[in-house]
Amino acid sequence: MRPVRIYIETERQGIALPLFSPMVGFPSSADLAEEEPEEPPRRDDSPDVEEILESLGFDPDDPSPEGEEEPEKSYFFAEGELNVTDGRVEITYEEGVVTGMEGSTTTLGFDRASPSSVTMFRTGPVDTALIFEPGVRHICVYHTPFSAFEIVVCALSVQNRVLESGELYLDYLTEIHGARTERCKMKIRIES
Repeated sequence: MRPVRIYIETERQGIALPLFSPMVGFPSSADLAEEEPEEPPRRDDSPDVEEILESLGFDPDDPSPEGEEEPEKSYFFAEGELNVTDGRVEITYEEGVVTGMEGSTTTLGFDRASPSSVTMFRTGPVDTALIFEPGVRHICVYHTPFSAFEIVVCALSVQNRVLESGELYLDYLTEIHGARTERCKMKIRIES
């Protein structure tokens, strides 16, 4: 492990979901019918952001759908550690007051063989494990001092250049309780 400085820029924007989108709609009987399993997508053929948005019922050409809130930006700096092994890379840092998760420890990690799939583990007052994989919806649980709730994460884009230039970019949607959706863009820069 080596000490690093971590700079995080986050932009969050609440958005209104299209009615009956796959994010909130109920499955039809055709969806529940047994079919032969499809071949999983190849890892090197990541879906395009526009394709993912269209599959969720959004019009990628409409820059500000009705009901969308203004983006909220935040900037955060932390001292942390970078741990690079033969098989895995992990970045660990303590959350601060700015993030609203003071006292929690966050670890971002990925397997070197599949850098486009990034995990985020938080421990402490806020406790969770999130998975960011382009085009895939992951159901996760978020534990806070007040309650636990289910959160769905769907990454639109994961640009991982941690080993080349110390940068990681995550663009993802979150869904809470099947209704509240937020788009988050997170830029992380690591310096020794």
